[in-house]
Amino acid sequence: MLSNTIFQEQHPCATRPDSAVHATQAADSHGTILDELRQVIFQTDHQGRWRFLNRAWEALSGRPVAATLGTCCLALVHADDQERARAALDQLLSSQRDCCRLELRFVGSGGAIRWVEVFARSRVDAGGAPAGTVGTLFDVTDRRAAHHQRRLTAGVFSSAAEGIIITSADGAIVDVNAAFEDITGYARAEVLGRNPRLLSSGRQDKAFYRDMWRSIEQSGSWSGEVWNRRKCGEFYVERLTIAGIRDDEGVLTHHVGVFADITRQKQQAQHLEHIAHYDPLTGLANRRLLADRLQQAMGRARRHGAGVAVACLDLDGFKAVNEAHGHECGDELLVALGRRIQDAVRESDTTCRLGGDEFVVVFDGVESLQACQPLMARLLQAIAEPLTVAGTRLCVSASAGLAFYPQGEDVDADQLIRQADQAMYDAKMAGKNRFCLFDSQGYHVMVARAEEIEALEGALARGEFALHYQPIVHLRTGALNSVEALVRWNHPTRGCLPPGAFLPALDGHPLMLALENWVLAEAFRQHERWLDAGLDIAISVNMSGAQLHRKDFVDELRALLGAHPRVDPRRIKLEVLESSALADLDHVSGLIAQCAALGVGFALDDFGTGYSSLRYLKQLPARRIKIDQGFVRDMLQDPDDLAILEGIIGMAAAFKREVVAEGAESDAHAAMLVQLGCLLAQGYGIARPMPPAALPAWLAGWRLPAAVAASVPLERDDILLLKALVEQRAWQAAHCDGAGQQPCRAAASPAVQAFDEWLALRGARQARADERLRHAVSCRDTFVAQTGCLRATRLPEADAPPACCAAASLAFADALGALLGQRGKE
Repeated sequence: MLSNTIFQEQHPCATRPDSAVHATQAADSHGTILDELRQVIFQTDHQGRWRFLNRAWEALSGRPVAATLGTCCLALVHADDQERARAALDQLLSSQRDCCRLELRFVGSGGAIRWVEVFARSRVDAGGAPAGTVGTLFDVTDRRAAHHQRRLTAGVFSSAAEGIIITSADGAIVDVNAAFEDITGYARAEVLGRNPRLLSSGRQDKAFYRDMWRSIEQSGSWSGEVWNRRKCGEFYVERLTIAGIRDDEGVLTHHVGVFADITRQKQQAQHLEHIAHYDPLTGLANRRLLADRLQQAMGRARRHGAGVAVACLDLDGFKAVNEAHGHECGDELLVALGRRIQDAVRESDTTCRLGGDEFVVVFDGVESLQACQPLMARLLQAIAEPLTVAGTRLCVSASAGLAFYPQGEDVDADQLIRQADQAMYDAKMAGKNRFCLFDSQGYHVMVARAEEIEALEGALARGEFALHYQPIVHLRTGALNSVEALVRWNHPTRGCLPPGAFLPALDGHPLMLALENWVLAEAFRQHERWLDAGLDIAISVNMSGAQLHRKDFVDELRALLGAHPRVDPRRIKLEVLESSALADLDHVSGLIAQCAALGVGFALDDFGTGYSSLRYLKQLPARRIKIDQGFVRDMLQDPDDLAILEGIIGMAAAFKREVVAEGAESDAHAAMLVQLGCLLAQGYGIARPMPPAALPAWLAGWRLPAAVAASVPLERDDILLLKALVEQRAWQAAHCDGAGQQPCRAAASPAVQAFDEWLALRGARQARADERLRHAVSCRDTFVAQTGCLRATRLPEADAPPACCAAASLAFADALGALLGQRGKE
């Protein structure tokens, strides 16, 4: 043996000199050979000290051989391995064991720890006594690490929760782990040597697999989701990663696939997706999915020029079903109607339940709103068909609104739905069980009104409103009777705005009530300010019909009077439109009576614009009537307005009502009102509405105009003369041009007949005795003669008639006016 040959002890006297030389040469040769070995060759004495070490020791320990010889062979053994190493050495040195093999940790220079495989054999001398040990040391640090890595890999492979499959380069299954068996249902023995396509579900086409393998070839791996089939035939979805394994030469040897069963996660995600995008009751699309589908449809419409229509539907009578049969029955009805709606529309359309009994249908790819109308008619008919729910026969209908995209201006999905919703409310208001098309112009009006109402609400909060006051005067005495409070908006950019510029937007809106409450309270405060200034001025305040129908109106008025005890209730008058008062005659009559009990009077505003019947005037206890300015403004030359004024003033006198004329724009208006017997008036001819601070100065300088002061109420017979004057003015305006110089070919003036009737009442003898009357008769005759001649000549349309006819007309009118002035002085 090598050990016996190399390490055999030599007795110095046992050999010849030539033999000694030969042995020395052999030993040198053997030492050189041992130094070339990678493993450490060692020899120890009977005390365990190093006697021999080859050069490999220096690579293992980092220490020189010369410095190590003679030291204890256990000196570099790790402390944790010392006990085990000492026991093995003692057994060898005591001949208890012939040899041993064990792995120990050696601590090299610098503290580096190396795992060393030690093989040692007991060595004896010639007498058979233990002489030490001989053996080898081999560095197994890398081998142990590789072994540990293999064990770790094997542990991961066997215990991994993900399925692992290893195939050869040609696709045959080489190995699978336990998770593969659990997921697929195939035992390991069943799949070894087979191709993984045995798991194929058929859900992925050939193109899918071509792309997958192309990715593996190009990048070395592929990841994605794959549908496969278990052994039992059940489909499952896995998240799969495949990687190619190549040897040191770069040759593909294997493929490794790692996959996880994500079927449950997919199902949960689908469930969450369904909850997020579908109505849990009906299974129809919900608001979120509707928005997504509608945006996609609108995008297609922009790209391809097609149209999209949105229909909003609201069930008619569904609340009654819930109340009569319970919510469970109502839910079943909604489910059934949802199916009906979905069956009635096309497959390309989207049906959505917004909530409650509201549904939305998106008609994709339609040409126009008109093209949708047959679809809507069929849809409403399907909803209106009776159905049986829980043994109960139910019948409901639906109101729908339809909006179309694209429009003249760009709108988004939310705006389109709001437009359809607005049209649906129009259908509700129009009688239900029908559909209405969205009115773009009306929508813009509605939006503008909403913006204006918002601005008005802010103005009220910021105190931008103020009251101006227009005097109402007595036309005989010139005394101030009262003032009408008129609201103004001190707009920050548009200046002072009159009521007509903003009040129409508040019609029917709750903000109107809030504004009127402020106006009434401000009028009370202003009355107190005037009292402080020594002025006791009565105030009229306008109230809307909505204010009159408040149940607590009288209570709030009473509270307001209590908060302002200095205000005499008799100095406050509430004005209501005649049309508002007649809307609920009994209620308004009772309200007026209750306010009268508090001392607050009422006035019927704009009288003559409603029914103005005697029965209504009799039943309404309002003590004042205000004639609408539309009749007053044109009464100077409009016989119809004059007749209406005469009738209203006559009714007011018959029922002992105080009458006020609005619209007295000039002295002539005021004078004629006096002649008709109306002695209270307001209008720009008297004074424009003014701030409260300006009223005392106006009052101090106000004087009744001379023409008005000279007028007196006419006797009944003389009203005919007034009618004749107005008729003649009307004829002049109708049959002469703007310059009053070219009369047309026309019929005789009705003024002549009225004058003749009045003349008949006065008597022919008096007519001959009165010079002005004779002049008027002469002017009449001239006018009649001129108009008669004009009609007889039958002049062509383009010929200019004689100018003398116009002069005769003006002369006749002047003569009638002079007679009226004379009658007023008699």
